[in-house]
Amino acid sequence: MLDEHLGYVADRKRLEQFKAAIARTLKPGDRVADLGCGSGVLGLLCLQAGASHVVAIDSTAMIEVARQTMARAGLADRCTFVHARSHRATLAEPVDVVICDHVGYFGFDYGIVRTMQDARARFLVPGGRVIPARIRLKIAAVESDAARAKVDRWRAEGVPGEYHWLQRHAANLKHAVTLPRDALLGPPSDLGEIDLRADQPDFFRWTATLRIERDGMLHGLAGWFECDLADGVAMTNSPLSDDRIDRPQAFLPIEEPVAVRAGDTIAATVMARPDDHLIAWVVEFASTGRRFSHSTWPAMPSLPSDLIRSRPEHVPRLSREGRAAVVVLGYCDSRRTVREIEEAVLRDHPDLFPTRDEIARFVAHVLGRDTA
Repeated sequence: MLDEHLGYVADRKRLEQFKAAIARTLKPGDRVADLGCGSGVLGLLCLQAGASHVVAIDSTAMIEVARQTMARAGLADRCTFVHARSHRATLAEPVDVVICDHVGYFGFDYGIVRTMQDARARFLVPGGRVIPARIRLKIAAVESDAARAKVDRWRAEGVPGEYHWLQRHAANLKHAVTLPRDALLGPPSDLGEIDLRADQPDFFRWTATLRIERDGMLHGLAGWFECDLADGVAMTNSPLSDDRIDRPQAFLPIEEPVAVRAGDTIAATVMARPDDHLIAWVVEFASTGRRFSHSTWPAMPSLPSDLIRSRPEHVPRLSREGRAAVVVLGYCDSRRTVREIEEAVLRDHPDLFPTRDEIARFVAHVLGRDTA
């Protein structure tokens, strides 16, 4: 976790672009909500730019890194820390600015659309501002042995043949790749645009025509973003940009490579339900009519019982773990300590799990997850 966030903090281009956007957006004395704050670096930039207060919101242990960082910087009295998903958080008073960098690799694939929509509705004062403001999506045809290798790993040397069938699942995954310029078989096309200042649909469908400019092998599609942080300030992970931030692109493979020639055209369709992290893509070759259709849905291994439980008409019943959690939480009366709850469960429910050690671990897990 720390290594991931070090990458965000050490990305000089990213910080410069957010500093510029904050300078153009923030007014002295503004209150700011930093959604999914991680280490708190965006909130720190806002305080340094004149914000009066930052509400830092994060559901992970990185909230403690943000807390200690602000304290060491002498800014703790100008911060409130909320350990929760922003969708479940409540604020004591509204804010003037909402800031978030959950644009993922493809612009929409890390939950920013719903996160910003919820924050605009519940956190922001009328006429408040958001950073970023808009995301433009780009797509291109790609030839990349390194990207293709991510798909073919289940058929690689050393993998038992009985597992080669999982290569099809890998072909239905979005992969993170860092592409050189020459991996593109032709110029990128505009795919779509998402305005984070306005409500968005639950389902997106975008189409683009891709022109092939050199002979090669099509391995799939590459997607990236151009993100308007503020008027005149943009952030991108485009492989064609010298000012790109240190973030991979999204690679959407096709099941098998296809030879293409200069002058060919390809129709690309991308569909997404960002709330469910589902992406589907269709690639069609104009010259031959050949078509590939992929979706991250079949790439998610699941038990048959998982599919049954997802049906709206299914009548849910508590599982063994669910019943056990009810037992544990039943001892939470705002008086007993963790030790006393563990002792009570072990005494009254010795058959909850096969061993006392496993019962104690389960109690610790439930209390750590579901209590304050």
